[in-house]
Amino acid sequence: MRYGQGGADGSADEQAFAAARPSAHEHSAAHRPSKLLLRIRNVLVYKSIMSLHNRIAVLRAEKKLSRATLASSVGVNPQTIGFLERGDYTPSLELAFKIAEHFGLPVEAVFSPRPFRTLSEQVYDMHKREA
Repeated sequence: MRYGQGGADGSADEQAFAAARPSAHEHSAAHRPSKLLLRIRNVLVYKSIMSLHNRIAVLRAEKKLSRATLASSVGVNPQTIGFLERGDYTPSLELAFKIAEHFGLPVEAVFSPRPFRTLSEQVYDMHKREA
């Protein structure tokens, strides 16, 4: 399973902790506590560094598109669109470009490593600059 796709219950944390479970080799009492904690820490740090924010749900709502319609257009399962919208899954570069192209936008208008500002903040700043 790819990192960020989620575990059995769909949560990325479930998958992260599953990946951090020690292997049979690591089950010895001497190695288990420190290696397990280090693995959990590394997975959580990776997750915090590699989070990717997106506007897919907002763009779908503007265009009145269902997840199934968007998924069909870009060649993925509708569940993948849900995982992307919730931030449980990070898209491949190819998928990110397909989604951006579907909406007729540059990829950076759909995906960002930093949270997007709300529409009200953007409008307020625009009015401040005009005044």
